[in-house]
Amino acid sequence: MLESVAVRTDILPLCDKHYRTMEFLLAPFNVNYSVEFFRCTDKFCQRCFSESLGYATPKRDQAPMISSDQPRCEKHGRPMFIASLDRQHNVLRYACPEQGCQETVRKG
Repeated sequence: MLESVAVRTDILPLCDKHYRTMEFLLAPFNVNYSVEFFRCTDKFCQRCFSESLGYATPKRDQAPMISSDQPRCEKHGRPMFIASLDRQHNVLRYACPEQGCQETVRKG
């Protein structure tokens, strides 16, 4: 049986290409299980963030291409998402998708 992880609701991820807020979606996998993920709200962007894979652009019948520089939470080992962008200093702040986790990483 597949387990579902509680989705963090206090911060929405930003797209790693457009820095737009992503929307939460549920994709049915089978009768008993749905896949939770976030998708960029830009009309033509296909970028998604999955709490197990990180950022990816899904393509039919192909394994997702995972970025090697995707930050991971040191505490939980999960891919982190972009929580904010400081445009003045060109610095990204990544956060752990684990509910209640305060781990962050700054890149810039």
